[in-house]
Amino acid sequence: MQGIYTDEQSDFTPNRRLQTHILSICEDLRLTIAADNRPALVIFIDFLSAFDKMWYPVLIANLIELDMPLPLIKWIFQWLQGRTMAIDYGDSISKHIEIQIGAPQGSVLAATLFRLHIHFLPKYFFRFCSHLFADDLALLLKGALEKKLSQNILELEEQAKIAMKILSTFSENFLLPVNVKKTKAILIHSAVAPSEPKVFFQNEPIEIVPCFRYLGVEIRTKLGWGRYINSRVAKIRNTYNALKQIYRQIPIKLIDIRRRLFYAFALPHCIWLFITWFYFSEKQQNEIEHLYASGLLIVYGLWGWDDYTVFVLSREKTLMDYLYTYWLKLKKHLDTAHEALEYRQTWEAYLIATAPNHSHYKSMGFRKNSIFPNRLAERAHHVNLDLFTFFNIHEKQHLIFKRSSSVIERFIFKYLFPP
Repeated sequence: MQGIYTDEQSDFTPNRRLQTHILSICEDLRLTIAADNRPALVIFIDFLSAFDKMWYPVLIANLIELDMPLPLIKWIFQWLQGRTMAIDYGDSISKHIEIQIGAPQGSVLAATLFRLHIHFLPKYFFRFCSHLFADDLALLLKGALEKKLSQNILELEEQAKIAMKILSTFSENFLLPVNVKKTKAILIHSAVAPSEPKVFFQNEPIEIVPCFRYLGVEIRTKLGWGRYINSRVAKIRNTYNALKQIYRQIPIKLIDIRRRLFYAFALPHCIWLFITWFYFSEKQQNEIEHLYASGLLIVYGLWGWDDYTVFVLSREKTLMDYLYTYWLKLKKHLDTAHEALEYRQTWEAYLIATAPNHSHYKSMGFRKNSIFPNRLAERAHHVNLDLFTFFNIHEKQHLIFKRSSSVIERFIFKYLFPP
């Protein structure tokens, strides 16, 4: 079963990163709404008890289509047979019922079989951009650059009808019911107040929401990050309050234990913000950096000192040091991994949209002074641009407080031997 996967799936598969799909979605959306006439509609589809609804005939048919050896298919089929369930209450046991669908609970093989069960799901939506995380499916529908905003809203409705019809066919063929109550849609745009498209699944309306938490990241209508940052900052502050209580029982001389607690419970919350770091404003980034430094201040008991002095005295890594290492590894993955193809395509699309040579306008039916493509070229941005700048600046500053003795020497001369 090794090597059998789809690029759209980011779970149940080794050496594949959740961050790749988050970046691909965010960059695709940012480039789409850079032109304010072109919105995007994202539909987050939730299947009802997907693991418990895995239908064996479809699974076996998929395994055969994937050219799995027949003896292994027979073994899997036999492994799934003979499962029963009963309710045990006190001294009474109900009648045993044979189970003919679903994967055995707690089995390592169950996750792999479910991935193979929905292996061909992305092919149903080949005309749309799709992302899979386990059984959670996200469909990205985009407006056309040459159409007005009102026309694009109508076009998104038509695209949604087609997508929901395809979803209905898949749901019926695979016996995987859709949980309409948990299925949501969000209209991403940069306009003031556009009308919302109407989306239905089997005559049931799908709710259009202003924000949705997907893969641990909160996606909002205009791709704002303020509330997402505030929620993570609140968790960090709560962690700091808990650490303060614990540190009362741990003296400074046991600094190694204090450091381990900080890096185990506080730092991961900061690192989770790294994937969307370059989408934040400079003010938001500075506030997060200050919050991290405040944590080190608590660890070392350096009350009254500023952030710079805290790093000088503690000789710890700065948040930018962690960010540099994080993105250095992630960038290599994004440049080479097959699953990051869509992310690289967003970079190519950005280069084409912002190219000074507008020779491609004519083939798209635009004039050189057309408003929509020119506005797209002015407002488009890509995270790769921020990465180039960040790497150039921080490459020389990396681990400066931890490795360089010059900063501590300046501190000594400033405070211990003032002129």
